[in-house]
Amino acid sequence: MIKGMAIAALVLAAASLADQQLSYGRYTDAALALLREIERSFRR
Repeated sequence: MIKGMAIAALVLAAASLADQQLSYGRYTDAALALLREIERSFRR
């Protein structure tokens, strides 16, 4: 389980770095904004 979580974290980090290099982080920023909105909806 820990190995799978580590692999998932590495894949997400690599995708984020690729996004930063290729599209100046537009998709990463949009995904983080979406996650913040989802988190806020659960807190209400």
